[in-house]
Amino acid sequence: MSSVAVKDEILRRVSSGQRWFPVGMAKFKVGNRLIHVRYCSADKSNSVRYKFNINPNSLVSDYELWICGDVDHYYLIPNPLIRDIYADPSAYPDKRHSEIRVVSVNAGSHIATYATGGKFVDLSTFLCAKVKL
Repeated sequence: MSSVAVKDEILRRVSSGQRWFPVGMAKFKVGNRLIHVRYCSADKSNSVRYKFNINPNSLVSDYELWICGDVDHYYLIPNPLIRDIYADPSAYPDKRHSEIRVVSVNAGSHIATYATGGKFVDLSTFLCAKVKL
């Protein structure tokens, strides 16, 4: 399945069948909620590890949708948690862009590591979640 087909299927799932439509390159509107969608294919060295980033587009959405390679592994994360990760002073900065934070997701354990000292957040409650309208 292509990454576009995976995104379409997951958007159908998270929207509980409601109509969704694109708003820009990586954002989608479901009802009155805005979702920032990120797709990542598996790391060649580790099939459960995925790398995402939090950027300014992430911060203006209601949800961040992290898709881990297929339709069965995705996390619909509410914006307040994304903002907390981004604002953490020890969050991993991107090497090229200081306004971006790097997050590593283990889809096997549902753990997202995001800061020095091994800071992490458990994403299991957001696995295959649906938009709350």
